[in-house]
Amino acid sequence: MPLFYNALEAAAHRLSILPPMLDYFGVLGLHALVAAARTGVFDALRERPSTGAELAARLGLDARSSDLLLRSLAGLGYLRVRGGRYRLTRASRLWFTTDSPQSLVAGLEFWERTACVIWPRLEQAVRDGAPATPFYELLEADPELSRSFQAWTAALARRQAPAMARAVPVPRGARRVLDVGGGHGRFSLELLRRHPRLRATVLDLPQALKATAAHPRLSVRAGSFLDGDLGGGYDIALVFNVVHGLDDAQAATLLGRVAAALNPGGTVVVGDQFGDSVMPGRASRALLRLLDLNYLVTAGGRVRGFREVSELLRGAGFRAPRHRRPLRSVPTELALASLPTHRPG
Repeated sequence: MPLFYNALEAAAHRLSILPPMLDYFGVLGLHALVAAARTGVFDALRERPSTGAELAARLGLDARSSDLLLRSLAGLGYLRVRGGRYRLTRASRLWFTTDSPQSLVAGLEFWERTACVIWPRLEQAVRDGAPATPFYELLEADPELSRSFQAWTAALARRQAPAMARAVPVPRGARRVLDVGGGHGRFSLELLRRHPRLRATVLDLPQALKATAAHPRLSVRAGSFLDGDLGGGYDIALVFNVVHGLDDAQAATLLGRVAAALNPGGTVVVGDQFGDSVMPGRASRALLRLLDLNYLVTAGGRVRGFREVSELLRGAGFRAPRHRRPLRSVPTELALASLPTHRPG
């Protein structure tokens, strides 16, 4: 939420003058956000600023209840009030109106389910060291959850993909790309846009492939990246937002299989969050730690540092891993490495 302490509130928090309730209220804020999106509040205010009464009448809502919701959203920083009329902030216009290219509305069910159904199992995951049901199994068994997850990740990818594609080295003779666990295919699409000679294959589970964008040079391959057939003869492999959902043995297996699917001299690009990167502040570090915990409770995975990812890449036969951090893709960094131009033996 776009909500920050002022100096007085920060002092009260540090001195424990008040109980630490912001985390609890953060969960309530999630529900307020979801309710506003589903009742059409953000889309209605995109059309024109309105009073609470006008908005309730337009959307068929209870006047008093909708006014309480609007006040809460304004307090959280998603709305502004001027002359008694509510207006969208830049954040709500960008992320929570359905006609925005970066709209997260279709993915809200994923985060609602994660917070309210999966995270209550955190205690057991901490005791056992693994989730009750691995996340990818949940997605494959639940088409609606899979759809919402792909919508969420696709919206983020649309914002990140141009910077990612600029950072991926594409040799002059490269022709084929393997997008491992690529689902929506947005990173491949941006590479295809920049490099007309490339063709890409998105490999993912059947439910995830229902979200793959259509393109004449983009094909899909259904299967598990851990034990399914990856095919072969690829020049570049994208492994974006996959490694964090795997334990160490699975990650090593995956990268070894990717190496076997690449041509000699082929390049792998691992896109993920790296825990040993310099963070801009305490809030960013705290969010990364919570994300690390999220990977545990959902998938049994974790956030790794670039050094750890580099060791996994070297173990799979890749050489000289290097680190890139695209400027317009702050949450996701890259580890790039290539195979030798001649296979040993």
